[in-house]
Amino acid sequence: MAVDIVVPAILFLCMVALHILRLKELNPTVKMAGDKYEIGAAASFGTRTVQQDYFGVKNNQGVLLMLLADGIGANGEVAAKLSVDTFRDLFNDPNSINKPQYFFKRAANASHKRITNTLEERQGETSIAAVMVKGEELFYSLIGNCRVAVLRNGDLVPVSEGQTIDVLAQHRYNEGRISKQETLDLLSKHRLYNVLGQDSFKDIELVSAPLVLNQKDLIVLMSQGVFNTLRWVEIEEVLSRNSSPQTLAEEIIKLVNNSPMVDKDNASIIICRRK
Repeated sequence: MAVDIVVPAILFLCMVALHILRLKELNPTVKMAGDKYEIGAAASFGTRTVQQDYFGVKNNQGVLLMLLADGIGANGEVAAKLSVDTFRDLFNDPNSINKPQYFFKRAANASHKRITNTLEERQGETSIAAVMVKGEELFYSLIGNCRVAVLRNGDLVPVSEGQTIDVLAQHRYNEGRISKQETLDLLSKHRLYNVLGQDSFKDIELVSAPLVLNQKDLIVLMSQGVFNTLRWVEIEEVLSRNSSPQTLAEEIIKLVNNSPMVDKDNASIIICRRK
């Protein structure tokens, strides 16, 4: 009986230790081309027993890449790590910083192939948000349903939309491809229609033109466990405080942990401030 208790406890502690190591990968201050970007990150298991979120940051010649993956399914944590590792590996190519959209597409396709080849018959999928910061310009790509947002003058503005059925329905209605009633029927469905590792993967959400950043802007990447647990105004209120990105990230995750919601997904957030 004692062994039955001890083994799961050891496995749980190992998972916690691994997640702490993931957090330590994020250097709180990244020097780039004479500027400084402060970065903070925090995460929670929610009510899950496995942490399937994974993130990373990389600097290539003064250009910053931030990644947040939200794994899905039995092998979601593997898919999430493979996607982040693939994006970071390909970011070493000099063309990556010269052609951001080409990089995002190439990295997404390479990640999908690596996930399916590694897992083969074992299913494992992941969403991923990728943000590249070149000086004052922000580029992003998204597959699945993470979120990218920018806090400016106290307002938290969503940059990404997410690849869910309701968003897809709204686009198709605006294009005249489905009726109003068909749109209404689909708007309540928030299921993902496109993720890495999925047989039907084919699309990537890309920024059409770079967003020009202002000084003191906060760049925020969130997994579903954050924005599905907290109201947008709650997130905005915390991020508007005059604290370090690390402190803000920890405060957001503290709110998630204190939420009375019964079923909470893994929650992860990366916050970057342009000084």
